[in-house]
Amino acid sequence: MTMATKVTDLQTELEEINAVYNTHFAGQSRATRDLSTMDGLLGRLKKLVSQLEKQQGADAKSLLENARTQLDLYERERVAITEAKAGGSDSEEFAQLASFANFAFARYLRHFAGQSRASRDLGLLKELTEELRTLRKRMSLILAVGPNTSFQRDADLVSQMIERYEEEKREIEAAQATGTAEDRAGLLAELANAQIELYRQHFMGQSRVTRRPALLQRIIENLRQIRSEMAQLKLTGKGVENNRNNISIVENTLRHDESELAEIRKARQSTAMKDILGMLGGAANECFDEYRKKFGGQDRRKVDLTTMSLLCDKLGEIARQMYDLGRSEENDMNVRNLEIVIEQLRMYEEEWREIQKAQQPPEAQP
Repeated sequence: MTMATKVTDLQTELEEINAVYNTHFAGQSRATRDLSTMDGLLGRLKKLVSQLEKQQGADAKSLLENARTQLDLYERERVAITEAKAGGSDSEEFAQLASFANFAFARYLRHFAGQSRASRDLGLLKELTEELRTLRKRMSLILAVGPNTSFQRDADLVSQMIERYEEEKREIEAAQATGTAEDRAGLLAELANAQIELYRQHFMGQSRVTRRPALLQRIIENLRQIRSEMAQLKLTGKGVENNRNNISIVENTLRHDESELAEIRKARQSTAMKDILGMLGGAANECFDEYRKKFGGQDRRKVDLTTMSLLCDKLGEIARQMYDLGRSEENDMNVRNLEIVIEQLRMYEEEWREIQKAQQPPEAQP
């Protein structure tokens, strides 16, 4: 083995170590991190530094400096993780709140950032904003008991995002109110179709027990608003008939969705909590299987970004239900399942970003 090959092998090892760190530690709640995984990375990195110290040449020297920098970072991170875990149950609860806030930020990125405001789902943005408000209140309760500089920064960020989303809501409302009556009729038809597609993606062929009623309620409220705005349009010529047909389609869809919402609520009320939680675990496994089949080991440049986004949404729906139900009834199985789902969802959101980056044209890449 030549010296060049040796250094190349060590470079690969450092990249693999950093990849594990980025997946399991970077940007994630310290209170929830696994110290044994960190210890394994530290062991590999110390061995790598020792090997590099025996090498000669500019490439080896540069790599050694990089490895030492990473070793210092990981050692400091291990101390920080230990301190976070020593914070007890409040630290763990806050970490979970921070995770769900990050998931809300990720949903905003996927569904709003850089996209036409007129086409955006106002109901989703309102839901994200209300979710962040709830998380912020729970964060405040923890901070009131024990002030924490790191926690306060996270809570302040949530407050900033709430303000940003409120401003974005006003911008979207303004964008959707512009244009001629004919333009708005076409836009409302597109918005209605988006809600119909949302129902198809999340409810058709799925167990009623595992569906989140609030999601269907959101779809219904969106369709009611769309129907109201369609009815207010003053159109002429062919537009009148097209709009009348669209109103009829929306009304039929509303009747169906309202009936289905009643059935979902009835199914959940008649199912024991432990059974609902068990079925949510099964639904999560279906998401994991779908990811493995469609994305595992695939070239990021060739997979479907929209499908990845939908998979994030599906798993996010499950995570929110596990979290909400877990707050009302403690269940050890659900606690374990929620940890797994949060970890996977975090990885899926990161994968979405990596796929988006890989599919950008060369001139748009940083």
